[in-house]
Amino acid sequence: MLEGTRGITIKPANVRYADSIVSLIKSLPEWFTEDAISSVISDIEAMPGYIALFNDKAVGFVLLDERECCLEIAWIAVDRKFHGKGIGSRLLSQVEDYACMREKPILTVKTYGGDDYEPYLKTIEFYKKNGFKMYEVIEEYKPFNGQPAAILVKHLKCATR
Repeated sequence: MLEGTRGITIKPANVRYADSIVSLIKSLPEWFTEDAISSVISDIEAMPGYIALFNDKAVGFVLLDERECCLEIAWIAVDRKFHGKGIGSRLLSQVEDYACMREKPILTVKTYGGDDYEPYLKTIEFYKKNGFKMYEVIEEYKPFNGQPAAILVKHLKCATR
């Protein structure tokens, strides 16, 4: 068992780590489908983000969709061996710094919003633990193939960062 996060580095994400990110996604089938793989590869090339590395292997990553008024978390994942070790929170901290630097004081995220699937209930709790508030649940969200989508929002206090 891992004893914390010593040896974890957070760096800007880039295509050099695409294979490692794909391996990470494949190891988390309860969150990501096979369709996600091709999408994440193109998004790594197009979106800013961060990667958490342990021995030069991705153990977490986050990618951002930059909007006019805010940043949206498009992708976030952490290797299950590192769940509960603060890696996701460290990635979000980097995102918050980036958002403030870009003068985007609002973070948003859309995730599965049904109350019937434990992995995504934990995902929503993770966001809430990190200061996000539930904005809305859309019951039949077309981009989620008609499934419910939870939209969470966090307003940053950038002047104090």
